[in-house]
Amino acid sequence: RAVEDSGLGRVHDKILKNRRKTLGTLRDVLKGKSVGVIRDDPDTGITEIAKPIGVVAAVVPSTNPAATPANKTMMALKSRNAVILAPSPKGASTCQLLIRYIHAELDKVGAPRDLVQGLLQPSKELTYELMRQCDLVVVTGSQKNVRAAYSSGTPAIGVGIGNAAVIIDRSADLADAAEKIKRSKTFDYATSCSSENSLHIDAAVYDDALKELEGQGGYLLDGSQKARLQKVMWPNGTLSPNVIGQPPAVIAKLAGLDDGAAHEAAFFMVEEDGVGPEHPFSGEKLSIVLAVYRFDDLDKALQRIEQIYEYQGAGHSCGIHTRNPEHAERVAHRLRVARVLVNQA
Repeated sequence: RAVEDSGLGRVHDKILKNRRKTLGTLRDVLKGKSVGVIRDDPDTGITEIAKPIGVVAAVVPSTNPAATPANKTMMALKSRNAVILAPSPKGASTCQLLIRYIHAELDKVGAPRDLVQGLLQPSKELTYELMRQCDLVVVTGSQKNVRAAYSSGTPAIGVGIGNAAVIIDRSADLADAAEKIKRSKTFDYATSCSSENSLHIDAAVYDDALKELEGQGGYLLDGSQKARLQKVMWPNGTLSPNVIGQPPAVIAKLAGLDDGAAHEAAFFMVEEDGVGPEHPFSGEKLSIVLAVYRFDDLDKALQRIEQIYEYQGAGHSCGIHTRNPEHAERVAHRLRVARVLVNQA
């Protein structure tokens, strides 16, 4: 339903995402103490008491119209709050189907259905009004929606642009890195905000790393192909919805990539050396397109990634493929992200 509803991603991956992320969240929160005395420290005499906040407005992106509301609903109910889901218009029917499933489960335990509600005909105006009227806003999605939540006058928690940057240093297992990057980048056609958006490869292994990525189905565009793809992806300076969460063949056709190998590719790579609005491939793409940078010195790579995050993506995620623990620690200490993945997809 989510793919049919939104036109984004692919069915098999949506199913995996719903199962893994939702069950993972359930595992994490199920046995935790969420209301009442959650911590008591006799040494300091400090007791922490958690209590419900009231009605939570949960803003849901079109890229994840089932998994995101399911997870937000679990966390709201676990903390004894009610929740009102505000889906993207593209994902509205998926969200309504989820609510029907949730209501059936609430009926089984004798809980009021009104604990979980949703906007039947979502719109920007209704969502913004919900933000103002509720007790807490939890928003996942565009930077515009996150900023609207923070300026609504209601306490808010926002998760916006991902734009994850990933480093491959000269000590990395290149075959393992390429396989994991391919698996992550192509999952649900890169609709996840934690999907790799840029690769930063040590010059000493740059060519070999590209060969490994090509062996995993990556297609490296030349200069003219990159220019055509850029026009398609950012026709008016903003990312086109026509490329978000789409299969490689669709993107290849839109960009006029006549090479048969492009239509059979798993993902696309473009070489880049700049950052910012004049170099849009340095930003979040929500598509199976990777920007690839070369570096000679790790500190210079980190400096460029800092520039990328100043442009888009600060506070989210990054990664490094390395056999050198000191390199991983340098990344973690320096970059302004909440999560650093080491040798992972």
